[in-house]
Amino acid sequence: MAFIRAQKIPEKIESPEVTLARFCFYFQQYTFHQARKLPYKYVVLMLSSAEKERARFLYDLTNAISSPHTKKGAGVKKMLDYCRSIIDK
Repeated sequence: MAFIRAQKIPEKIESPEVTLARFCFYFQQYTFHQARKLPYKYVVLMLSSAEKERARFLYDLTNAISSPHTKKGAGVKKMLDYCRSIIDK
């Protein structure tokens, strides 16, 4: 009997510069140089809360748009699950 060995998929590691760029996108009052002076712990905390808030907005928007057009929500279940998983992090 043949066995298939699964390979581990490497996790995508984001560089600190990319994290700071995303932070500056959500919080436009900070320049990149100002954001570099902030503690990384606070940058990640503020970034995760901004992403949760955006996911919450998209979740509500998806519910509002899809409710009159689908039977039992089958068409948007994946989108709702994705947004809910971000909110629950």
